[in-house]
Amino acid sequence: MYKVLMINVDELWLKGKNRPQYFRAIKNHIETVVAAFHPYKFKVKNESQRMIVRSDEPFKEKVFQALQRVPGIHSFSPTRDIELDYELLYPSIKEELTSWGDKLPRTFKVNTKRTLKTFEKNSMEVSREMGHLILKDFDNIKVDVKTPELFVELRILPDKFFISTHKYMGVGGLPVGTNGHLVTLLSGGFDSPVASYMMSKRGCRQTFAFFYAYPFVGEEVKDKIIKLMEVLATYQKETSLYIVPFGNIQKKIAKSCKEDYRTMLFRKYMVDCANILAGRIGAKALLTGDALGQVSSQTIGNIALVDSITSRPVLRPLIGFNKMETIIKSKEIGTHDISIIPHDDACSLFAPKHPVIHPDNKYWLEYCTNNEYAKDLQDAIEKAEKIMFSVRGELIPSKNS
Repeated sequence: MYKVLMINVDELWLKGKNRPQYFRAIKNHIETVVAAFHPYKFKVKNESQRMIVRSDEPFKEKVFQALQRVPGIHSFSPTRDIELDYELLYPSIKEELTSWGDKLPRTFKVNTKRTLKTFEKNSMEVSREMGHLILKDFDNIKVDVKTPELFVELRILPDKFFISTHKYMGVGGLPVGTNGHLVTLLSGGFDSPVASYMMSKRGCRQTFAFFYAYPFVGEEVKDKIIKLMEVLATYQKETSLYIVPFGNIQKKIAKSCKEDYRTMLFRKYMVDCANILAGRIGAKALLTGDALGQVSSQTIGNIALVDSITSRPVLRPLIGFNKMETIIKSKEIGTHDISIIPHDDACSLFAPKHPVIHPDNKYWLEYCTNNEYAKDLQDAIEKAEKIMFSVRGELIPSKNS
């Protein structure tokens, strides 16, 4: 039904002289998403600090759902656009409200904004006149200026009227790719997928690394990670996942260190490995789902210990989250039902009965000095399986397959 989408950006208006760069980034992402779900010609144009998408064919609901996952979009509305002729305005509004049928809300408010300041009537006059005509033609609806169930949004542009009554909320934040490139350490739980979402809307492009503890865990955990990626990839454009073989490294560590340091040393060498990958792909920071005090490895002492050995910053957007806050967010972004699927975890398999909470720096440094895993980590990256995902969340076939 709708051939025009009016997209409102979120924080881009804060960017001053750098604003064009951000608009180019979000325009590119919008074009990628629409092209993936709309098999017809369309154009995306910046009009009055909004992105307008026009097509000769109506957009379907799957396009709307995909755009809701584009970071940098505050909201968007499927829109009717008509000639800038005041006599044509109300008939189009009436047609729009009639299209609601029995679902037409009981209260409404008309909001008018003028980009064209020289238009013959001001915004308040247009809203008042259109509201009066709506009340005259629709018996079961009334005005509520404070908490209306329906907003009739009117935009007066230099050459068009825009009319919209449906509004979809987006992710908000900044366009992906405008705030750097991260390596995201992904696990099968609730936390790291939510952390990934949080940094997607801060404009970070992400490459994902999963440390696969084969042969100590089965294929089901790998399948679970791929399912998570099918969701997380839809918040980006084209996304890479590296499945890094790590089981034998964990076995070596477990045999050579004090039992209570196992989990911390696993994390240390995962971070080292992620830094090697980051160096190869040009990422500037790492991302984890750590929340302060949630588990023993996430005490402030242990977090500080990991930070002391990394060559890149480790971002932790969930650091102050309660577990229930993370679970609620996982439901919102579509990862919850995957995260609850049970799977084997090698960290749990090798987990000490009493993991260290207040680490001994002397022992830590002594172990790291006397146990060199550089070659093992390099080999793990070399042997990593790389899987690509499209903006639709679908696996992109390997060129070698």
